[in-house]
Amino acid sequence: MRDDKDTLHVPVMVEEVKHWLLAAQTRVIVDMTVGTGGHALALLKAAPVGCRLIGLDLDSDALAIAEKRLEEFEDRVTLKKSNFADVLDAIPADVAGGVDAILIDCGISKLEIVTSKRGFSFDRNDALDMRFDASGGTTAKSFVASASVEELTELFKEYGEKSHARKIAKTMVARRDHGRMESTLDLADAVKSVVRGRQASSLARVFLALRAAINRETQNLAEAIEAFPRVLSAGGRACVISYHSVEDRVVKTLFRRYSGKCVCPPCSVVCSCGMKQVFKVLTPRPLSPTPEEIESNPSARSAKLRVAEKM
Repeated sequence: MRDDKDTLHVPVMVEEVKHWLLAAQTRVIVDMTVGTGGHALALLKAAPVGCRLIGLDLDSDALAIAEKRLEEFEDRVTLKKSNFADVLDAIPADVAGGVDAILIDCGISKLEIVTSKRGFSFDRNDALDMRFDASGGTTAKSFVASASVEELTELFKEYGEKSHARKIAKTMVARRDHGRMESTLDLADAVKSVVRGRQASSLARVFLALRAAINRETQNLAEAIEAFPRVLSAGGRACVISYHSVEDRVVKTLFRRYSGKCVCPPCSVVCSCGMKQVFKVLTPRPLSPTPEEIESNPSARSAKLRVAEKM
């Protein structure tokens, strides 16, 4: 397994993550998207002596790199292949309810884009796969093979491709039916045949939409956040970094729900939603990377960080 500058993902907003998650009493951290270990390494170096980190990820290749990077911390680190939506099953029973810090970074890693050959990049000619876990599940090729024009159109609109969504969907289905939707190059060509200007933006939205659908990204994110109250200790904090409005909306909505704010319709005279405060939201508005970080790491430009603390 390669472990160099070409595969190691540059973690986003590291200083902000350390500031919001670490305290003198921090004893257990769960990095629910540990990837190649960038955030985990920074957190463990800054955490109190003896602090334990549990790292979850679906990518076996990424976990192998993380294990090597974090080996200096020996038995303070536990890595496990798991979907973060299954965090309650993935962490030891004695840890549930006693976690001091949780991190979710919704971004895709450089390792997966550059070396996985799983079809995450529209600049490469790879298999139309897009699975984070290559050992199972539906591939993008299979998904596209059975999706209707309407389903694809709605998916692309949800992820921001509003102007050309239906035309792209119709082109994909037509080419699919003639056996011309086998690779990422086929998919990219379908998009380019419809979109004449600003092709990169449309390609990014279409690839993101398919990747999110294949991996159930928004559903898994919601399920992971819904587990926070049972994972965190009182005073424990959760930090979520999102990169797209769809992801950020999930985080914002669930943090609001658990903060106890009324979600009754504006026309309601009396509150009947029964919301109870479980979290205190520490970032009323999401935090963004500094201009200096964006300049040194352009992939950080769309990052949004939200933090909540369990009551």
